[in-house]
Amino acid sequence: MAFMRKEKPKGSGIWETTTGQYFRAYLPWESIVPNSPKGGATVIAVFAFFSYVIVLNTVVPISLYVSVEMIRFCHSLWINWDDQMYDPITDVAAKARTTTLNEELGQIQYIFSDKTGTLTQNIMTFDKCSIDGKLYGYVCDETTGEPVAPSDGVVSVDFSGNAWYEESFKFYDQTLLDEIRDGDREVREFFKLLALCHTVMCDEKDGKLEYQAQSPDEAALTSAARNFGFVFRSRTPTSITIEELGATEVYELLAILDFNNVRKRMSVIIRKNGKIMLYCKGADSVIFERMDASCAQIKLNTVDHLNRFAGEGLRTLCLAKKELDSHYYDQWKERLHTASTSMVDREEKVDAVYEEIEQNLVLIGATAIEDKLQDGVPQCIANLAAAGIKLWVLTGDKQETAINIGYSCQLLTDDMVDTFTIEGWEYEEVEHELQRCRESMANVMSRAYGTASSDINVVSFRDQTSSPNARPVDATETDPFGGFALVINGHSLVHALNPQMELLFLDVASLCDAVICCRVTPLQKALVVDLVKRHKKAVTLAIGDGANDCSMIKAAHIGVGISGQE
Repeated sequence: MAFMRKEKPKGSGIWETTTGQYFRAYLPWESIVPNSPKGGATVIAVFAFFSYVIVLNTVVPISLYVSVEMIRFCHSLWINWDDQMYDPITDVAAKARTTTLNEELGQIQYIFSDKTGTLTQNIMTFDKCSIDGKLYGYVCDETTGEPVAPSDGVVSVDFSGNAWYEESFKFYDQTLLDEIRDGDREVREFFKLLALCHTVMCDEKDGKLEYQAQSPDEAALTSAARNFGFVFRSRTPTSITIEELGATEVYELLAILDFNNVRKRMSVIIRKNGKIMLYCKGADSVIFERMDASCAQIKLNTVDHLNRFAGEGLRTLCLAKKELDSHYYDQWKERLHTASTSMVDREEKVDAVYEEIEQNLVLIGATAIEDKLQDGVPQCIANLAAAGIKLWVLTGDKQETAINIGYSCQLLTDDMVDTFTIEGWEYEEVEHELQRCRESMANVMSRAYGTASSDINVVSFRDQTSSPNARPVDATETDPFGGFALVINGHSLVHALNPQMELLFLDVASLCDAVICCRVTPLQKALVVDLVKRHKKAVTLAIGDGANDCSMIKAAHIGVGISGQE
């Protein structure tokens, strides 16, 4: 119809130029149409265009709009009734909240996925830990004496001596419980921190404790402390009550330094018998940056343990503490009050005050939490790859954990030519690493396609000249050797998303079959999605289950929210 509207006025103008000037008997053209054939034909052609808009409008019947909307509505019902998207445990089915995006589901080229709760179940279990540089959670091999993962038939630790233990909680290293009973100071401090440093609420029903946590991580850590004898019982705005190996202890709660995705840590300040302590837990990177120099040896051991945990796909957190002088705390409290009541840049000022006190921390240890893959994830990813859909995983987990999960779900495979890692801290470092990745890809492709690497059009989003014999490499084309993968850290992504470098990053990422962005913030997730939307002109889908995924979901063409643990 648009073609007809465009071409018919042209024909009308041509006709008026050659013949129409002789057929004006019944129309008063003289007042509005120029006498010259060419000028008169132009004016008449303009009138003809609007006339055909009115005349041809009825070519598309109004019933077509109704039919299309009805089809979309029926598609939405089919989505809602899909048995494969129904969870019998929670009795929750899929819910299509709009009917205007159904047809775009078949045009998706890029999927951006969160990891925790999307690829994994988001059901956390306390699996292993490192305390004061010592490793716990493994079973020692009787022959070699080396720690190994527990296998079938290994008996778990007996917690029945604890009145509040949970039958579902399993731990296989008896040494840890023995050291608590023997009075090991650092081990007890470790679990005391887990029982105090959180925002969990506790309800007691029928003689049983039920914990309500903002995140599954907090629930798992608080539950672990409970089973090892450090039971969180209740909280008020000014106090926290716990049971330490059967003895009830009440701590004065002075302040809670809240967790957010930028700080990547939370702290509590408590007072007991005149002694003020700050307990902090968070990502290893932020804890190590604020750690006291006296903890160098413990840090070395803990880093080794963290790498081992991450290699098994476990989620890790570091724990630290600091004793505060009462006079210093009083002064800091005044600065916090001033910042929290400021009418300008309140959040930035509060974060600066938090940063001030969270320094020179003493490292206690690290936790390792297991989060198993969802059922059918590897097959689903394989099906997406077979359909030519690329999957980018955007996660807040550390690099080693993200890579291990990537292999577990077969997003990363041993058949891939190479997995490139971008982890520079400075702009020049990141740019250099991305350029090296692009050169390596060009060399591999030149061998695959029998062309010189300089002839391969690796950069596919800018106008450029190449030799006439060059074979352009499409960004969606899979390398015959198995393809590439890219892993980039959040601190590197800050520079990669710079307007001066974003196209270089996108060029490299688009040539990869798998992309994993780790230690990223919610804003960075949204910026990555927006980058692909702007330059690739591709239909995108984002999927996640937590509040930190909302910005990413809103940025994509199609957003999918998972009703999970959060």
